[in-house]
Amino acid sequence: MRLILLFLTIFAGLTSCKKDKLDINSFWQCNQSQNLDTTAISSKLIGSWTWSKQSCFWTGKTKPADRNIKVTFKSDRTFSVNENSNVLTQGTWKLLQVDGTSSGLDLSAPSEFLYGRILFCDNQVLFNDSYRDGCDNLFNKSN
Repeated sequence: MRLILLFLTIFAGLTSCKKDKLDINSFWQCNQSQNLDTTAISSKLIGSWTWSKQSCFWTGKTKPADRNIKVTFKSDRTFSVNENSNVLTQGTWKLLQVDGTSSGLDLSAPSEFLYGRILFCDNQVLFNDSYRDGCDNLFNKSN
């Protein structure tokens, strides 16, 4: 009986610590199925996005956003990254080719959240930098 109780306690502890992992393969397939060209990618990027999750290569873990980060991309090719009401960075953006045929951002001012391939699925965008041993940052489209 003690052994069963110990097993159940350990099992409950392990499953409660499990983080909601980013499924990069599903995101990649969803993005690929849309056949987006650079015009469509730019168009989909326009608007405001709220940071929701981050997964970093070196930790192997996905964590929910621990800061209130909002990124806004405008059609005039300007962007801003804000935390609450404070501007963290702002500048201009354009698309560039990264990792073969994928698109990424060329920013006039760097942002730790916006590196890597741009992958869209539903109302989310993933800045996928884990293929270069960086972090993946997931954003949800804001209303």
